[in-house]
Amino acid sequence: MRLPSMSRAACLLAGALVVSGCASTSTERARSDAQTLLAERTQAMASPQALATRYTESLEQFGRLLAVYRKNSKSPMYVQSRNIGDATGLSHPMVGAELPTDITEMVRSAVNRIGERVVYVPFQPDYVLAQAQQGARMRLTVPDVLITGAITEFDRALSSAGRGGDLSLMFGGGNGATDASAARKGTSTISRLGLDFNLVDFASQSMLPQIQATNSMRVLNETFEDSFDFAIYGNGFGLTTNTRYLQGRHNAIRLLVDLSIVQLLGRYANVPYWRCLPNAAPDATVLQRVSRSYEAQDTTTRVKWLQDTLKDYGFPLATSGVMDARTQAALRSVVEKFGWPAPKDPLAPQLFVQLFSNVPVEPVNPA
Repeated sequence: MRLPSMSRAACLLAGALVVSGCASTSTERARSDAQTLLAERTQAMASPQALATRYTESLEQFGRLLAVYRKNSKSPMYVQSRNIGDATGLSHPMVGAELPTDITEMVRSAVNRIGERVVYVPFQPDYVLAQAQQGARMRLTVPDVLITGAITEFDRALSSAGRGGDLSLMFGGGNGATDASAARKGTSTISRLGLDFNLVDFASQSMLPQIQATNSMRVLNETFEDSFDFAIYGNGFGLTTNTRYLQGRHNAIRLLVDLSIVQLLGRYANVPYWRCLPNAAPDATVLQRVSRSYEAQDTTTRVKWLQDTLKDYGFPLATSGVMDARTQAALRSVVEKFGWPAPKDPLAPQLFVQLFSNVPVEPVNPA
């Protein structure tokens, strides 16, 4: 039976409309599914977080330390840096660009985090010249010191070790013959990154002796593999998992930058910066410099330094240069509080160094 031409055309048109309707419905559903998926993934996406390292608090604490030890300074410490880059050559694309080419911005961020006692002075001659040509009036700040440095070390795979173990069991017979096995192995590889910073006196363009920071840290690469197999008479299943942990090199460099800035500027300011760093030992260079400066003074000046330091412990003393009863009482109170041996000479350099190194950073009231 043949349908008339009009009937066939009507059927084709109806079929096209049905297919079109299905396609339109499918498209709408797909769009809805896509929007739902986007909303779910957006909701599950981790929120941006402030970038911080274990030394972020150290930089801020260093700023509070400077507020106490440099309270009489009329101006902040103005700091500038040259471009701090990679001296190992491993940032080149031809060798895989394993390290960042330039870490100057990390240095700027670290310096700027310290606070108002340390001010970073950018060096952007092209920008300044362009603005001057447009008629802008700017007052340029001359820095006190200039930071130089570079990534100086990246020793890949200094040491590597691996261990593994496996267990295999066979039991049963015939159709019940069973095999079971499990294995675990792991490898660890240690590399090392190093960073050097030095400080240059801007006015004389000479490097400051013993004012440097040279630090390194290990970068760990660990891999673990677990496997399990189970079979009964040849039929079975297996499971294998791989886990890898690689410490980020950029994150390691930022850690080194934050640590080195505290150390470098702490030595320059001649303050006990190690109090801001977790598990840090006193810096013998800073302590010797403080001791020698104190020894070089006459008796009156030594007493004034002592009285001025005791003020930071909360004692309202006059800086008279006379070892009066109030000064002696304040000194005994601090010695007893810290459990130091009773001094034979109250003006001994060792005692002053102890007082200087333990000045409270936060305001205190004497007991």
